[in-house]
Amino acid sequence: MIKLFRAIRSKSIKKENIKRYFVYAIGEIFLVMIGILLALQVNNWNQHSIEKRKEKKALTDLYKEFKLNKERISDKQQLRVSIVPKLKKYIGEVSSGKATYNAFKEFHTNQFMFGMTNPSKGVIDALISSGEIGLISNDSLKYYISDWKNQVENLYENEQILWNSGLNYIESYAKSIPIPSHEWNDWNEEKLELAFKEVVSNVGYKNNLIGFEGANAIVIQECEDILKSLDAILTILEKDNK
Repeated sequence: MIKLFRAIRSKSIKKENIKRYFVYAIGEIFLVMIGILLALQVNNWNQHSIEKRKEKKALTDLYKEFKLNKERISDKQQLRVSIVPKLKKYIGEVSSGKATYNAFKEFHTNQFMFGMTNPSKGVIDALISSGEIGLISNDSLKYYISDWKNQVENLYENEQILWNSGLNYIESYAKSIPIPSHEWNDWNEEKLELAFKEVVSNVGYKNNLIGFEGANAIVIQECEDILKSLDAILTILEKDNK
């Protein structure tokens, strides 16, 4: 098409038809502009297509990571919730003055400290460091993701407090009575009962026991809130990944 315009332009110049020359010159410029615009449009379409593929992969990776985090947090949550009735029962016996060594043994034979959850945030960190977090088009999802880092940090801090509370509680009786999960030949029932009475009469022991219960309750409540956020995030990701 451009060659045709150039031929007509050349012919017009030879015939000294300046008016026709300008018309065809403008037409040639118009075609060039159309070509440039089409090229830009194609480039934009290609770029948009690339970004959509990247967003799709990011959403898939985020779904896998958040699903894994929900499993990890749920597992720890179930363990912490499972000790609540045992802990309440034991504290009730201690508070009423009816606790015996058998009550102490019943509670301490089972595990009651479960460590840190350590949720994964590798995908989010990678998206943020690469700048690809901006590819996510869902505003609600971006809000949850931006808040997730704070939630993880708060959970770790409270789990650390809970862990330290458990260690303080264990320390308050560790030098006075053996750990009930083991049997000791030089400790008979009478000696164990006397040692327990000494332990349970100590106000530090009681305070540490109550402190551990309170810290456990705080982490359980925080995990409930986090699991609600995870459910909302996974719902959005499931919808956007379809």
